[in-house]
Amino acid sequence: MKHWMVAAALWAGTAGALAQPTAAEGIARYRELLADGNPAELWEAKGEALWTQKRGPKNASLERCDLGEGPGVVKGAFVELPRYFGDTARVQDMESRLLTCLETLQGFNAAEIAKTPFGRGEQANMDSLVAWVASESRGMKFSLPQAHAEERK
Repeated sequence: MKHWMVAAALWAGTAGALAQPTAAEGIARYRELLADGNPAELWEAKGEALWTQKRGPKNASLERCDLGEGPGVVKGAFVELPRYFGDTARVQDMESRLLTCLETLQGFNAAEIAKTPFGRGEQANMDSLVAWVASESRGMKFSLPQAHAEERK
């Protein structure tokens, strides 16, 4: 009788171990779950909504923001930044250019936003805006402008 109980216990332990996924199987399952969508898409969707939403002290959207391709044009802008902007007389990357637009178009204080830690306050919105703008250049090759002396510097 004891042998039967030992055999049953061993079999149950082996069956339980066989039911547990290996690390590789767990990773494969995780990748399978992500195939339906990337969690970053939530930030991108939020950024796209923020672009058209009227906000800030001036109750305006960012739809007139010039990221280098013309006011409101987002497609391809990310792969051509940093670049020189005449209105600020300096070379700006994505974040500094968005801060310029948040300040000039919407009336936010760019210096205060820049000081805010990652993921907090208006900085969290900046992160979403950057994610969305970057996603609009997905698959494009970087082509940084070099026409202006400041860009070459």
